[in-house]
Amino acid sequence: MVITTGSEFEKTLPPNLLEQRFMPVPLYGFLQGDTIGLLILADDGDTLEALAQKLQAAASLRVAARHLVRVVYNNKTMDPAMTVAQAGFEALDRFDVLSG
Repeated sequence: MVITTGSEFEKTLPPNLLEQRFMPVPLYGFLQGDTIGLLILADDGDTLEALAQKLQAAASLRVAARHLVRVVYNNKTMDPAMTVAQAGFEALDRFDVLSG
């Protein structure tokens, strides 16, 4: 399959990329040490570790990134290897990223 966008050269995408269909999920993320919550657009196939990294990147102007963090959703610390879909996140749900 060839995808073009007018001014770009034609690009052929690998078949495995074309088969993956992720659904974007808007989520409210709160990072420990930040003063505001942020709206993060996650794919339902993202791991919670990747979700925490997205939130830290979005807040990087105000809060330094940490390597050891945990994702808390519905007052439970979640497994970082779970995907957004596996964790049961729905649009506009809140999650927190805490140190340790």
